Amino acid sequence: MLNISERGLLSNIRLLLVEDEELARDELSRFLKRRVGKLYIAQNGLEGLEKIKEYDPDMIVTDLKMPNMDGLEMIRTARKNGYDGAVIIVSALSDSETILKAVDVGIVKYMVKPVDTEKLILTMGDLASNILKTKMNHTVIDDKLLIDKDAKREIEQKIRGEIAHFIKSCTGKGPRNVQVFIQGNIISVKAEGVLTLLESTLVSNNKNNSLVNYNRRLLYLENKRLIEKSIENIVETKVNLLEIEVDSCKNFDFVKFSFL
Repeated sequence: MLNISERGLLSNIRLLLVEDEELARDELSRFLKRRVGKLYIAQNGLEGLEKIKEYDPDMIVTDLKMPNMDGLEMIRTARKNGYDGAVIIVSALSDSETILKAVDVGIVKYMVKPVDTEKLILTMGDLASNILKTKMNHTVIDDKLLIDKDAKREIEQKIRGEIAHFIKSCTGKGPRNVQVFIQGNIISVKAEGVLTLLESTLVSNNKNNSLVNYNRRLLYLENKRLIEKSIENIVETKVNLLEIEVDSCKNFDFVKFSFL
């Protein structure tokens, strides 16, 4: 079994909750504390700004109307100060003017009170996946996080073996080297030294490059589902073949996959 975190993506996220109503703050904080990695709490916009400056949270859930400084002004000020984290606003108001103002300061979700906690968690999960893939450059597979380099290296090694086996079983010649790199939800594979003796002979006269390229590309296209399934067995989630590049002159095949 792969060394993948079972606690979910949110357990890797630092969240700031800003809410002035004590009852709502207590209920929501109890709910969120069990699901996120670290929870910071503020009672108004001014206190929220202090928490943002001190902790730089990955995500913020904030009320709109609060004393001293409201949620929009807090985020507007935080943006000016360079904060680029994801922000969800929860409010009893649902007027279009307020929503448009929220969009202008980079609010990614506007939710009307009372908060539907199921929808809130789904939204936070989507945001967490994006944060971990892009901002933190972690690897996310099927809503689980590869939290250490060894686990990622193990997956890359297994994919390397599958690709080498596929090429050898289909052409009779294995590649000299296979490089596999996982970044975000993309798997990039470069197989070097792949040409058979016949293909090398055809390429050597510089007239049959396009024919060799076409045939090798066809090899991947005709076996698309076979390759995808072999990698799915490793990463345990859906895999799609995105790109095929064959360069017979430089003797390599390059393929790119995505996983959900």
